[in-house]
Amino acid sequence: MKKFLALFLALVLALGCFAGCTVNVNVNQPEPPKYDVISIAKALELCGEPGNVTEERYYIRGTVESITNPQYGAMVITDGTHSIVVYNTAGYAEMTEKPYKGDEVLLHCILQNFEGNKEIKAADLIEFTPAKSDMNEADYTDMTISEAREANEGTKIKVDGVVAQITYANGMIPSGVILVDETSSIYIYDGDIAGRAKIGNKITVAGSKTWWILPDEANNAAKFGYKGCCQLESVHLLSIEDGEHTFDESWIKETTVKEIVDNPMSNDITAKIFKVNALVKKVPGSGFTNYYFNDLDCETGSYTYTQCNGSDFAWLDKYDGKICTVWLVALNAKASQAGCVYRFLPIKVSDDGYKFDTAGAAEFAVKYYGVDQFMSNYTGDPALEVVTKVSSELLGFADAKLSYASSDTKVIQFKTENGKTVMHCLKSGKATVTVTGSYGGKTYSQTVEITVQLSSVQGSTVSWAIGQSEGKEVTVKGIVGPSLVNKVGFYLIDNTGIIAVETDVETMATLQIGYEIAIKGVRALNTKDASYGQVCIKNAKVVANAYGNHEYCTDFFVTDKTLADFAALNVATDYTTTVFVLKATVVLNETPFYTNMYLTDGNVHVNLYCANAGQYGFLKAYAGQEVTLEIAPCNWNSKKTYAGCVLAVRNTDGTKTLNTLNFNK
Repeated sequence: MKKFLALFLALVLALGCFAGCTVNVNVNQPEPPKYDVISIAKALELCGEPGNVTEERYYIRGTVESITNPQYGAMVITDGTHSIVVYNTAGYAEMTEKPYKGDEVLLHCILQNFEGNKEIKAADLIEFTPAKSDMNEADYTDMTISEAREANEGTKIKVDGVVAQITYANGMIPSGVILVDETSSIYIYDGDIAGRAKIGNKITVAGSKTWWILPDEANNAAKFGYKGCCQLESVHLLSIEDGEHTFDESWIKETTVKEIVDNPMSNDITAKIFKVNALVKKVPGSGFTNYYFNDLDCETGSYTYTQCNGSDFAWLDKYDGKICTVWLVALNAKASQAGCVYRFLPIKVSDDGYKFDTAGAAEFAVKYYGVDQFMSNYTGDPALEVVTKVSSELLGFADAKLSYASSDTKVIQFKTENGKTVMHCLKSGKATVTVTGSYGGKTYSQTVEITVQLSSVQGSTVSWAIGQSEGKEVTVKGIVGPSLVNKVGFYLIDNTGIIAVETDVETMATLQIGYEIAIKGVRALNTKDASYGQVCIKNAKVVANAYGNHEYCTDFFVTDKTLADFAALNVATDYTTTVFVLKATVVLNETPFYTNMYLTDGNVHVNLYCANAGQYGFLKAYAGQEVTLEIAPCNWNSKKTYAGCVLAVRNTDGTKTLNTLNFNK
């Protein structure tokens, strides 16, 4: 029988070949493997209680919602109804072809419940099916990156270029790339593309033009004309060419960090590369590290934009303390009520052994220390002591001289007083001030146009403002007192009372403690869904400034209370417009992850309202000592107990150490 069957099959095969057709015969050949796939809902059930890990491995099919960490193949998959986290996928980073968002995957894995997180672990990728895209390339317009930057929001754009840098989200997960062509650069916000591309790859993408900004920062940004980060979103990767291609630099402007920082927010430079000389500075914090790029004055600059507590910029460590050539991007700006501050992304850094040419010392002194001393408008006589000598150990020069001349000495005059040069505004009018620097036989001059409009300071009393209803616009006259903490502003004080004033960075730059001013703002109660909080004046602007160096009034400060009395204050009664003078010991608390300060009498302690102890730098010298303090209760967040804001320490020699936090910036 077996011989007959063999002969029959041989005959059939021969006839089939003769007829020109193929016959597939499977004798004793196993069936294709079948996967016993479970649903994601079943997988979540099998994860069990916290601590459970399955011994059995399961087949699970789903669509990739997102790749959360391409280094480990971490992702989230869904079946349209349920989703589950994939902790890791074996060999994902090394795969030539790998799944991305929208692709369907079949995984073979164990299941676990790690501290309440139900997830797939130790997954093997069995197969995947690329997503079918409904994207129509014809809907996108080919543009250069320069053209794309100028396009309207929502415009569908196709661009190509070289990946110059990759940004990272929390956990060092790629989040986007800076793309460069021969005309400009732009930010591509897409984690999948950032996970697939490497620096130096050439890519072509299609996406929608937008300006990104956090929703809760949008209102503040609009006040300063800031639209957000210039970028493409909802991006499709059309092609990728591997390799370490260099990007075109011919269009990149050589400038200074100062010019970038001083750029008006309404002039969009976000995601555009500039070439600068900058001092790289590493500043460790509590559980994070900031990296700064400062100009050659060592002060003007900003910090890197990080979502990884600085770990994404550890490659900058070798440049710490050096002046380097830096290809730098202002990636975005942090927008708050106080203003907008650019945050940087370095594209590349070169340590070329920079040496400052001292022939430029005169120009440097004028640009960085001369002209910036003056405002464009004065409403009183500032009696401003101006800088006459500039030295820089970093740049290698000493005693570059600055001199000043006024085009109309009846309006603005420079006088020598007690060996110092002082600017006075004498009457209303306009004058041109010429600032001249000189060093090593070289001179450099620059002019500043100044308008003087002398006016008397008029306004209501602080106690009147305190008594007004919420939302009422008020104009108040007083003396600029010590700084607020963790807020941009100061205390305004007259002989009737004290009130917290919130303003912006630009206004703070025009003020010093002791100035006599009038401000216009809104009487407010800063609260979080409570009937109590912080009485203050918000959105304050200076309407008149008589300057001066006036002592603020302390006649109404409460002097007969203890720290225990302060700790017992009932927040239902407003004490935020009261100042107590009392004794307490300053305690500095520093850990690897946070710092703070508080006051104690040995039995009770009172927290100081701050983000970190660095905001109370002036108190560090008093740590561990009992001192006499001027302290105001504050409750910006509607807590059930008051925190404190220290205005000053009263020293035993009769002097005061003032809280100057916001005046130092």
